Amino acid sequence: MTGDLKNLDRINSSITKVVVEYCERIISSVGAEVRSIAVYGSATGPDYIPKHSNINITVVVEEISHNTLRSLLETVRWGLKRKIVPPLLLTEDYILSSLDVFPIEFSEIKDTAVIVYGEDFFGSLKMDPGHLRLECESQLKAALLRTRQAYLELGLTKKGAERVLHTSLTSLIPVMRGLLRLKGIEPPRRKADVIMALGEAFGLDGSVFIAILQDKAGDEKIGDKEAHVVLGRYIEQLERLAEKSNQL
Repeated sequence: MTGDLKNLDRINSSITKVVVEYCERIISSVGAEVRSIAVYGSATGPDYIPKHSNINITVVVEEISHNTLRSLLETVRWGLKRKIVPPLLLTEDYILSSLDVFPIEFSEIKDTAVIVYGEDFFGSLKMDPGHLRLECESQLKAALLRTRQAYLELGLTKKGAERVLHTSLTSLIPVMRGLLRLKGIEPPRRKADVIMALGEAFGLDGSVFIAILQDKAGDEKIGDKEAHVVLGRYIEQLERLAEKSNQL
């Protein structure tokens, strides 16, 4: 079975063994229904941190039935212990009929996916710029609502503001890449480079985003009191970015 896998040299070498076993388990469980398996996200790029970053995998199958889901339960439990999040199960019809709804997500998969088994269903996908702009604006405005609400809930807890910053920024990196695509800029793979490119393209203060990114990575620590100030600056930049996305 291992001989049927390909492109393993294009994923982080520290996860090759676990990805191979995971793929073997999926194919053993689902059988001929599996049309493609791809690793995507940080595990195929420079930001992957061994034993810390999650491993994202998408599986394209003929049909997603309840039996398919049940057959994968043991495999998914095995993977969770090894930082593999539950696989993104897709069908070809679902992909083609959902490009208008999830242009950010499919752009991210297209740009980062490494096909390790079967066909490539992502390389030729084309996202409509109008759909992409709308989802970017929607995600930014939703992030503003969530961030304010989370701050009200967690702001007085220990490291609460810091946790809000980490969660919010992580979810917005794909949106930032989408905004760069709308500007005709090829998004960098490194998160820090994405932020710097975004700041330059949209006239934003990217330093607050960089500070949060470094804090999350443990490079520089934002103290409890400082986190409240940083969060205020962060929300200001999100508001500006949401306004600019509305004008694209």
